[in-house]
Amino acid sequence: MTTNERPAIINDRYELTKRIGRGGMADVFLGRDRLLDRQVAIKVLFPEFAIDPNFVERFRREAQAAANLSHPNIVNVYDWGRHSGTYFIAMEYVDGRTLAEILRTNGHVTSKQAAEIASEVAAALGFAHQAGLVHRDVKPANILIGSNGQVKVADFGIARAVNAPTEANLTQAGAVMGTATYFSPEQAQGAQPDPRSDLYSLGIVMYEMVAGHPPFTGDNPVSIAYKQVHDHPQPLNQIVSDVPRAYEAIVAKLLAKDPKVRYVNAEALRDDLRRFRNGDPVLALAAASERSATTVAAPALAAAAAAAATVAMPAASQQTVAQPVGPPGLPTGSSPDARYYEPPPSRTGWYALAAFFALVALGIGGVLLFNALSGDDSPGSRALPDYVNMPLPDVIADLDERGLKYEPIAEENSTVPELVVFRTDPVAGTVVVDNQVIRLYYNPNPELQEVPNVEGQPLDAAQSTLSSAGFQIGEITPEQSDSIADGSVIRTDPAAGQRVAQATPINLFVSSGPNQIAVPANVVGLPEDQARQLLEGDPFRFQVSTTREESDAVADGLVIRTVPSSGELVDVGASVQVVVSSGAPGIEVPDVVGGTENEARNLLAQFDVNVSIDELGPGDPNDGRVLSQSISPGQRAPAGTTIDLVVGQAADPPPPTQAPTTTTTTTTVAVTTAGT
Repeated sequence: MTTNERPAIINDRYELTKRIGRGGMADVFLGRDRLLDRQVAIKVLFPEFAIDPNFVERFRREAQAAANLSHPNIVNVYDWGRHSGTYFIAMEYVDGRTLAEILRTNGHVTSKQAAEIASEVAAALGFAHQAGLVHRDVKPANILIGSNGQVKVADFGIARAVNAPTEANLTQAGAVMGTATYFSPEQAQGAQPDPRSDLYSLGIVMYEMVAGHPPFTGDNPVSIAYKQVHDHPQPLNQIVSDVPRAYEAIVAKLLAKDPKVRYVNAEALRDDLRRFRNGDPVLALAAASERSATTVAAPALAAAAAAAATVAMPAASQQTVAQPVGPPGLPTGSSPDARYYEPPPSRTGWYALAAFFALVALGIGGVLLFNALSGDDSPGSRALPDYVNMPLPDVIADLDERGLKYEPIAEENSTVPELVVFRTDPVAGTVVVDNQVIRLYYNPNPELQEVPNVEGQPLDAAQSTLSSAGFQIGEITPEQSDSIADGSVIRTDPAAGQRVAQATPINLFVSSGPNQIAVPANVVGLPEDQARQLLEGDPFRFQVSTTREESDAVADGLVIRTVPSSGELVDVGASVQVVVSSGAPGIEVPDVVGGTENEARNLLAQFDVNVSIDELGPGDPNDGRVLSQSISPGQRAPAGTTIDLVVGQAADPPPPTQAPTTTTTTTTVAVTTAGT
């Protein structure tokens, strides 16, 4: 797949509609998240970089760094992953333009508008700095202005943890990361940048917003970097006559060569910008006036410092050029705030001699600094040796050792033996730069040659093997593979062992590693069933298991986190555990057995009590007391849980016993008297 060819669909979730931007390592497309039905911006890494672990790591770091920064002035990152060898980042779509586009159209903005934009950028940088990240590439192209006026900072691709060591495999030792027009003097010298380096870059942007151009320009990044270290910008009031002195003082403080003179942090800068916008006195102007008075009061000290200035020869390991030291004097007629521009004094006497040695040092250090800058925007340079009449394999071996790219081109020439180079483009002695392709014209073998077997070899080694055998390199296509290591060759077309003419391009299929994808972050906070539906569906097809965990912060039934965690790369179809909240930790159930019903209800006031009656015999001592409870004492249960109580109720005693009634029957006997 070439750079200009792009899939219409990244995966089953993201659909691309049109390209809206193009950077040094990726295209940016307007897309649609079909799952959440919303517009997103999709940054897609160029295919030729997708097989380079360094570029992939930088791309991954951008996604990870920005995903961990949730702030209104930072572009949100939703997701990142890989599909069919294509790495992508799904991020918030900002409907608007970059500050660079606005400046190209309008030329400049007012100081009030610039202060408002800078204040929002400072808010974003301050948040990132508090999180331990330095952006390192603050420039108008990375500042987005939405149609609603909201300002957002983008592209944390070279962001770096404060005080972190140099990243392995990302930059060479001493390499400079950033854009020469906007990076700080300490970045130009290869030193470790800190949050104040971002503030310097923002000062460059503030200068450009009002002046219509950046303070330092040049024919190449080396000359610009030298100016960042040694030169001082033309004061804004000489370019824009009505620029407020307070605004100029803020910019001047930001552009101080010494980081200690700049604002201590982004919050301090934002406070001063707020004062400027409200019409209040700014601290930068007061500090500049104080510094000016100090300088004027001690001219002898300034002169002595200037005379004693020395220029250090650059160390090859650090690739830096030391700047002259000593506080230069305040020029006549300049405003106190302009003092921060630190215009250099006239080079007379000993200082002129120091300047001479500085030029000598520059001659040696310029090449070193140029090579240092090759880590990002500027390529290294060297003179091309004479390879004419040398065997092609020997030429390729030498170019590999020098780290230069090449393209063998078969062209019949009876004046030289087979596989001998007879012409190069460019010719010998030409200064060539990194990433420039050297074309090697050689006399091919007229007979068909067997394609070497390069399966399993790293891409650069395979290219060297094929080129040394006289074959040209054709298209390089990433392809997923579970058996071949990432960045190594899976197969060739024509296949290994096939006999073809040496002029035949050999297409390489390079492994992009196993079919992996990042665990999405947007399942956190979803109900369990929705999270399962997302993770078990395309493109993830994970095997999902669930575990429950109490949480004060996440409501019952919502996802707390996933294992592996969000953003981690795993194989498609891998096992993923979803941790679901079971609600806040329960309340310990008290022991109410033996107490009265009223006492039990009072103790269980946070629960729903359900009482049932157990008939007891007359006079039972448990009459009216709790006989049992459905949840054992000491167990924990959420508030509102129903607890069943069994309360004893004695039967009524029998009624008193009555004496039996006796009936007396009187019998009358008639007596008959004889003789009556």
